[in-house]
Amino acid sequence: MKRLYIMKSTAALLSGVLAFTGANSAIGSAEAPDETQPSSAPVSEETTEETSAEEASTETENGEAAEEEEEKIDWVKTDISDYDASMSLVSYEITTPEMLQTVGGNSKAQLTDEEMSLMIAKRRALKKKTPSLTRKSRNAEPTAVELYLSGKPVGYVPPDRQVYANASPGDFTFVTYGWGHGVGMSQNGANLYATYSGWTYQDILFHYYPGTYLVNTNSTDDEEITLRHQPTGKTTLEILSEIVFNEVGGSMAYEAIKAQAVAAYTYIKFNGDDCNDLRPKANPPQIVIDACEEVLGEALFYDEDFALTMFSASSGGCSANCYEVFYQDVPYLRSVPSDWDGAYDPHFGTVTYISAADMRNRIQSRFGITLSDDPSNWIQPYYSDETGYVTDVCIDGQMWVKGYAFSLPMGIKSPKFNVTYTPGEYSEPEITEPDWTDEGDFIEDYQEAKTEAAYQEQQEVFADSTEVTTAATENETAE
Repeated sequence: MKRLYIMKSTAALLSGVLAFTGANSAIGSAEAPDETQPSSAPVSEETTEETSAEEASTETENGEAAEEEEEKIDWVKTDISDYDASMSLVSYEITTPEMLQTVGGNSKAQLTDEEMSLMIAKRRALKKKTPSLTRKSRNAEPTAVELYLSGKPVGYVPPDRQVYANASPGDFTFVTYGWGHGVGMSQNGANLYATYSGWTYQDILFHYYPGTYLVNTNSTDDEEITLRHQPTGKTTLEILSEIVFNEVGGSMAYEAIKAQAVAAYTYIKFNGDDCNDLRPKANPPQIVIDACEEVLGEALFYDEDFALTMFSASSGGCSANCYEVFYQDVPYLRSVPSDWDGAYDPHFGTVTYISAADMRNRIQSRFGITLSDDPSNWIQPYYSDETGYVTDVCIDGQMWVKGYAFSLPMGIKSPKFNVTYTPGEYSEPEITEPDWTDEGDFIEDYQEAKTEAAYQEQQEVFADSTEVTTAATENETAE
């Protein structure tokens, strides 16, 4: 099969957002943005010719790579109900600080052709700087993978769980649905489809990446996977098993583990045999090793090239359209149902309270504006009619930001959210430094706050298909 190395443009710029399906209410009032014109931030000078663009960006990329190397963030994912936010915080494409800036007023426009060309040129420059170490084999032509589909329907899905909130006066209440950006495969969703619908790994992959097809690269004996562009000294099976173990642990359904292995391997191949944002975890259990070995070398293709197989912990009822969360409209990253989330995903309906004083501090510190004295006007989200994902947030009528860029400083699990404000007594707070500094701090704080009791409760929620029985509810019944 002839390989076509097509340009993979900016499929995952960190500026996107999520929101709860059907939640159309907004706090305060503002003119709704044009849904067909996503927010964009200024990029560097336009370069008309590709060669000039690459030369102009090389120095910047070297600086950015050095800064990234200095960061010491341990991305950790464990078992089904103990996810952190790592998959919602990685950047799947080259992202400059300018691209993450907010957009003032209502001046939102799509990226121009020149801006898009520059971003593509930057990606090419980075790839030239860090070439693949894989040895080319004469027998390494991809071949088709035999289909192994269950043909089973989704089946009966229980109703969504009820979500209750009890805010105090002066509080903002966020209800988040899922964990992560929601584009591509939901890891919890994959496990639920395998567990309750009896789907195979191929059923899962073709569901979350519609229009793709499976091939075997036949190159795993000759390839060398790099981590942050440095050789790992491990075989493809070894490094892939450690990555899959880090992503989903060893307690998910076997077919879901296999689906994760294919998605992770495809992502590595898309990035020139480099793990990029993915990180390994030592000593994977034998079930993970076996699952990876069973699908070793299998990757998803689209238009005769590796697909950009994004994934996140869970997507809160449906996956997101890529263009609603990031910038590019990727044909195989379109919204699809994630049917079982509402009934069994432990991250469906997480309630977070933030006081008005804390909210003012976070917004002003992060976005550099001075808020008005009316908290009910501070946050005005706008939602996609198709998916319910937030496309933009208007802050106090002063500026527009993409919801994903807004959700991070809020310290909430997912930018797929509802938000309300409960009026009450409010006094001007003293402006102090916020507790968070970046995404890594939020992840660390969340993990440290976990208790064994909370983890056990999440496990019970996932395992029980009809009713969650806790010690608290038993006591209430007895009384």
